[in-house]
Amino acid sequence: MDALIAKKRAEVMARLAAMKLPGGANAAPAPVSAPVSVPPAAASHLDTIAAIKARIQAKLSGQSPTVAPTQPTELHPMLRDDYKASARSGQAPMPRISSIKANQRKEQPKRLKIEHEAPASFTDPEKNPYFDPSLGTQRTAEPHARRAGKQFQFARPGRYIEQAEKLRNEAKMEQLKVEIAARAEVARLEDEVLDANAIKFSEPPEVEWWDAPFVSNGNYPPGDIVPVESLITIYVQHPVPVEPPASILSMSSVPSQLLLTRKERKKVRRQRRIETQREHREKVMLGLLPPDEPKLRMSNFMRIMANQSVPDPTKLEAEVRRQMQARLDKHEADNQARKLTKEQRVAKNESKVESEEQKGVVTAVFRVDNLRHPQHRYKVSINAKQNHLTGVALVCEHLSVVVVEGPEKFVKAYKKLMLRRIDWVNGQVKLEAASSAGDDGQAEIDWSKNSCHMIWQGAIEQRRFTQFRLRDCPTEGYAKRILSSAGCESYWQLAKQFDPSTVVASDLLL
Repeated sequence: MDALIAKKRAEVMARLAAMKLPGGANAAPAPVSAPVSVPPAAASHLDTIAAIKARIQAKLSGQSPTVAPTQPTELHPMLRDDYKASARSGQAPMPRISSIKANQRKEQPKRLKIEHEAPASFTDPEKNPYFDPSLGTQRTAEPHARRAGKQFQFARPGRYIEQAEKLRNEAKMEQLKVEIAARAEVARLEDEVLDANAIKFSEPPEVEWWDAPFVSNGNYPPGDIVPVESLITIYVQHPVPVEPPASILSMSSVPSQLLLTRKERKKVRRQRRIETQREHREKVMLGLLPPDEPKLRMSNFMRIMANQSVPDPTKLEAEVRRQMQARLDKHEADNQARKLTKEQRVAKNESKVESEEQKGVVTAVFRVDNLRHPQHRYKVSINAKQNHLTGVALVCEHLSVVVVEGPEKFVKAYKKLMLRRIDWVNGQVKLEAASSAGDDGQAEIDWSKNSCHMIWQGAIEQRRFTQFRLRDCPTEGYAKRILSSAGCESYWQLAKQFDPSTVVASDLLL
């Protein structure tokens, strides 16, 4: 036991020697020096060390240690009764003692205080442009208090899109304002240019241009300027009144004819048929008309007669066939009754031609290099007659001219025949025609360079020919005489001067 005590004592003495403190009771007392001002923190440490030293000495000597009088210790603020109420109000007192190692080592920052006021030149903006009046003149070196952490503030969806749209609209408005200002400036300049005050009127002439033929000296005479022998008199010539094609009163009473399209006509017909069927069905429902017999067919008569007893199916089938044949005969009879006779068809075609001709007469002139092919001659002649066209086809050795005249609709169809449908380069003829040509000893014709072009088309007042005829002309003079008899001899000269290479594209567009 004594050995353990001695060992502990040696360890304590070593620690005290390391701290440069008096080692024990046998140690020589330190020389008394002048009183030194000890800070409060250091004094508390010395008191603690002295108390520990006294306890150790008491243990070593076996005596009770002398306890130094200590300052009264106050309770921790959290142990007080009024702590909860003060914590709720946000005024909870903090302890004045350090209970955590980190707080003990923390030193309070030192504040630097400016003892004197800043000079007037410091607060003058002209002399000190860097002075900020919002900061004041009394500044301290205390660091800024640490800001509390902020939470994330998420932007509302579409916020920045709305801001962008707002900026775009503002830019558009600014642009519109600039354009309106520019237009207003231009209008103002135009108003200044066109201002009546800015226009300088010329002096009136001595003689107006409409009076110049009646004035001899260049000046107005004092009397009457119109000579006696002039055509201008005091009498007024009124135009001859022309009666209108129809009376004004009758025109106001008769409604104008409404022209419908093909689609509109079909719609009107469909609606009229639906209305007729609805009226017939209502009359049958009211008992005004007997109900229609069921339309029996071989495919549905068993379904229609399912609820009725049929003693003889063969007889029923014969009745169904008889009804089918009766309906077919009635349909053909109605069609035959509505069919026009030959005279009616001719009259109808003539009325169509007359109605088309009332719209205007058009003539077309074609130039054909070679029109001696029998198939070409037949097509040119028969199509002109079928389209109710009049004119002439002049066939010469090196040039042929075809002139047709008639309504625009028929001339358009004939133009398609001449420029598209007829193959002018195909010269194959029938066997009989080829054999007869070989017997006559005529040379074979090269049809590869044959072509047809329309050289002129225009409207005329009336027809110049009574029918369409194909004429073979041995000479050009004979062809000119035929055209001159109809008053169109210029067509031949036009055909001779025509250059096919210049209108190839125009023919393709027709």
